[in-house]
Amino acid sequence: MYTRLQSRLRQRSCGRIFIFRCHIQISPKTDYGEAMTPAPMESLDSPALPADLVRVLEWLRGHLSEPVDLEKLAQIAGIRPRTLETHFRMFLGTTPLGWVRRMRLARARQELLNSSTQTTVTNAALSSGFDQMGRFAIQYRKAFGELPSATIRRARRSSDRLDQNIDEAIRLTFRALPFAFAVSAHQCDAALEELAPAQELAPAYGLPKAVAGWCWGQRAAHNFGSTPEADRVRAQQLADEAYRLAPQDALTLTLSSGALVLLHQLDEADRRLERALALDPWLAYAWIRRGWMSAYLGDSAGALRELRTALHLMPFEPLRHITFIGMGCAHFVAGRYDRAALWVQTGLESYPESYWAERIAVAAVALTGARQEARRMGHRLLRKDPCLTISQARHAWPFTPAFMSRLADGLEVAGLPQG
Repeated sequence: MYTRLQSRLRQRSCGRIFIFRCHIQISPKTDYGEAMTPAPMESLDSPALPADLVRVLEWLRGHLSEPVDLEKLAQIAGIRPRTLETHFRMFLGTTPLGWVRRMRLARARQELLNSSTQTTVTNAALSSGFDQMGRFAIQYRKAFGELPSATIRRARRSSDRLDQNIDEAIRLTFRALPFAFAVSAHQCDAALEELAPAQELAPAYGLPKAVAGWCWGQRAAHNFGSTPEADRVRAQQLADEAYRLAPQDALTLTLSSGALVLLHQLDEADRRLERALALDPWLAYAWIRRGWMSAYLGDSAGALRELRTALHLMPFEPLRHITFIGMGCAHFVAGRYDRAALWVQTGLESYPESYWAERIAVAAVALTGARQEARRMGHRLLRKDPCLTISQARHAWPFTPAFMSRLADGLEVAGLPQG
């Protein structure tokens, strides 16, 4: 399984770098989080994007509906056309035309999702730079899994009437999200309390089921509850039901993918996550999960690149600490144990209740050779999680066997019981 998924991720790695920094502007008429306007972002690797590429991206943002003229773009960049094409492929994993097509499709989708009674598919396509409606519909369906006419119908249905039960379910669900993102026992339970009435009020609304599925997965994986097997069953049921109800909602897909990861179902989790990123390339939480997936599979460089994308998109809590902990895991994969401990500990500063992540920091410190400090940290961890054993820690995450073996070695040095 690991080899197959690792190969799949390597094939995608270049194409994924096209993502750009976003100024997120959520509209009340969006499909629960699908209204984001792209702006250029520097490369996720060091060094930053070349200045010539930055100039071109800034110009293209304001001229997406115009034909792509490579000679003109090269003049704006101040370099030869062939060099500009090389920079697009090297730093963004696409061509100038490929970049513009993606941005045009994204802009057309946002216009359709925020449509008024005067908006038509033709108007949205033309204003986004498409002049062949048949080709636009084909490309749109390939990118988002539905025809543009389906998007505009769905957007109008949601805006034409107010269902108070759905409105309350949305309020409760987004109120629960910060608790779910905390990834701690107490706040996980608080999230589930908010999500229960949300599911009752709107049984056809997928997002609260996806969030609840992820929370039940947390309980099973991190020993937040006393019935891990029953929790796994509930996580599976909710994740699958959420996917069935909302296959077009990127946040629902991402959270259902997260639940499956905690159930060690990486293949299906990866498929849902890729669909989420295709639907919404600027969803910060999808990039967090993408980075964690790469770390699970042993791809440290990919994980760091993807988690840095997430930080650029959403550098604030409640997502920041999950990203920092993921960065620590990526460094642990690469054997940079000092950096791993530092990133995880920085993430825990904001959410100290997320003590499940301290396992990584404790093991990392032990593997740097700081045995006494590791043992002190291990004792503190056991006071917070007295039932924790090395055996439990080894089965909590779907990291590679090599990762889990090193984690176990570090925890043993720190004095944790084998179990």
